[in-house]
Amino acid sequence: MQKNMLGLFVLIYFAMFCTCNGNENYEESLKLDMIDPELVYGFFNFTTTWNYEHWFAPRHYKLFPRSLGQLIQKYNIAELHFTMTQGLWRYKRWGFPDASSPTGAQLWVWFHKNTEDVDKNWVGFTNALSGLFCASLNFINKAVTVTPKISFRPVGVVEGGETDNTFLRYGTLSRENLCTENLTPWMKLLPCGSKAGPGALLNPSQLHHSKFLSIGLHFLHDCSEGGSCERRHVKLEQHISVVYDLRTLNLMPNFSLLSLFKKRVKPACPLSSRSVLMVRVIEGATISPALTESVGGFSVLNLHRLKSDSNVQVKGLKTPGVTTKLNHGVTNHCYLTGIGLEGGFVCSIVNHNNREIPIIFFQVVPWFLHTQVHTLKVVSRQNDIISPAWISYTPGKIRESPNIMELIVRLPSDSITELSFHFTKGFMTWIEHPPDANHGFYISPAVITTKTNDLNISKELHGSVQHIYSEAILVNIPVPDFSMPYNVICLVCTVLAISFGSFHNLATRRFHKLSPNEVSPVKKKFLSLIERFKSRTKKNEDDSLASTAEKSS
Repeated sequence: MQKNMLGLFVLIYFAMFCTCNGNENYEESLKLDMIDPELVYGFFNFTTTWNYEHWFAPRHYKLFPRSLGQLIQKYNIAELHFTMTQGLWRYKRWGFPDASSPTGAQLWVWFHKNTEDVDKNWVGFTNALSGLFCASLNFINKAVTVTPKISFRPVGVVEGGETDNTFLRYGTLSRENLCTENLTPWMKLLPCGSKAGPGALLNPSQLHHSKFLSIGLHFLHDCSEGGSCERRHVKLEQHISVVYDLRTLNLMPNFSLLSLFKKRVKPACPLSSRSVLMVRVIEGATISPALTESVGGFSVLNLHRLKSDSNVQVKGLKTPGVTTKLNHGVTNHCYLTGIGLEGGFVCSIVNHNNREIPIIFFQVVPWFLHTQVHTLKVVSRQNDIISPAWISYTPGKIRESPNIMELIVRLPSDSITELSFHFTKGFMTWIEHPPDANHGFYISPAVITTKTNDLNISKELHGSVQHIYSEAILVNIPVPDFSMPYNVICLVCTVLAISFGSFHNLATRRFHKLSPNEVSPVKKKFLSLIERFKSRTKKNEDDSLASTAEKSS
């Protein structure tokens, strides 16, 4: 009887929930794509949309996570993009990901135009987001925060149709590591968490056995009906990108969901309107069990049709002899030159297309590297000078703001373009160095922004704009001798202890002669030994003097 009543209550609850949840939609998917016979690329995507008449200001939450929605309302946020990444995406070999991200943590936010104090809201939001995801985002302070002028344009709908970059804030932490403690709160934002659908495969410990791992969270406003934007909706997109090396996991020539994630895929989340698993394998490999549906070269499994936990296997992989290097659109590689306090920054940008491509180059240089902007050069490998169509440079302020450089450059077809400038390393006080000071400091990755159409990739999957990130560069700054304060403290403390003890005894003790009755037996014996020693020493001295006198006479 109790079981029947409980089941009836659950049915009534879900019926009421579904009745009042008509303006929200939730979709989930997992795409497994084989980059080559050795690498498997997985992309988890969870999208929640919420239709509404005006701007986002809810009081009651259903599918949309309340903890994030309250922060968005409190700090007046119009658009949010946040990623945390472990590893480096290899554009030249792996192509373009579904969601690009740099190494470490990246956060850029557009605030509403009615925001009175953008900097105050930015500081408050970074601290709140730091607590929400158990990350060190509170270290994105004014010394690393910038306001790009033409990079990082809004992805969604903007109030009034115009963008004012004064409401944009951008910051990175290249040394921030992605840990399981960041994945756990991220998964709690999902309507079904890790209990059903593709989310059931999210095993934090197994995800960290990958070659590349990135989590992302994107919030924006979009149009619901065509281009009129009479009705709008908010979109919250959460994604995880992971690349597994089958050789290091000993999964050649066969692998499965169970061997990759140590879990089986479960039926779809009951709150989702679409839940699919898409798999694409290389030529010669087979999928077991066979997936009959196919979309865009991917074999599709509808998780709403699953009745129980399932495992998908890929068999027949062949070990390649030589890895083929692929050329994809535009690639970027940056490095440092010079020795001592004088250094240089060089970015080698390769255009693999047979036509000219315009790009936006964006670079943030820390304040302790004094950039010499007059040494800026943009040349091709044939030493042909390329004049940027537009340049913006904002000099940094010591301990206040970094140097910001933005350029619009047209890359010649099938060319290698080098962008370089010189800098001088500055000095930092000893309290400004981190605990591992000899590790060095990171320069944020250079960002290249270009249109998706120029890269010959799908606009539907990657959006209209593609960001290409370089590696984060490690630079060594002059480090003080941290052992000197320790040595000085030890020496001074030793001297003070010895001298203070002696002076304290002399200043506080009172000396007076003791009578024989006041002396203890042990002390008497000790004093008699001293007297005996003194008398013997005196007798020896007298004998030596007498013998010396006899010899002289």
